[in-house]
Amino acid sequence: MKRPICLAGAVLAAVPFAVGIGVPAAFAKPAAGKSPGSGPAAAVLKCQITLSTVPPPGSASVDQPPSGGLMYGQVHCPTKSFGGGIESVSFKVPDSGDTLGSYSQYFGDGSVHGKFDLTPEEGSGNLSSSSFASSSWAGTVTLTGGTGTLAKANGKKGTLKCQSGDTVHLRCTEKLPLTSL
Repeated sequence: MKRPICLAGAVLAAVPFAVGIGVPAAFAKPAAGKSPGSGPAAAVLKCQITLSTVPPPGSASVDQPPSGGLMYGQVHCPTKSFGGGIESVSFKVPDSGDTLGSYSQYFGDGSVHGKFDLTPEEGSGNLSSSSFASSSWAGTVTLTGGTGTLAKANGKKGTLKCQSGDTVHLRCTEKLPLTSL
């Protein structure tokens, strides 16, 4: 069974590219228990992500549940240092049932990229080609690099939680501990 999706979200997702978003002095405050000048400041970056799966070339719909593909959408990290941007995701779902993939987040002054591994949560719905029950996943996200003012971002590990009512549109929360960049 196939489920049509709206591509208008991809057009709206491009809006943040037109807005200059700065990434200066990302973490100026010292971490709890540290005094100023005693090393890099630590903080937890918490981002809200909204993604939509792109239909395969030549198709107007996405197979349910998708076994792989591309997703695009908006990312919003409510700090003045990051702000809003665009996220691009490539994913696959092997026989293990986990969702594995790579991502890139583009902000005004730089980008970050990495990989993730999401495991379906118990009781989150039985997915099949004829059932689109609400689903949720939890797992890890690893930051593997960056560009621009985020060029020093590397090797950071955090958590990723996602929910979906149809396995095509996802809302995720990313928590990533960072030191000053």
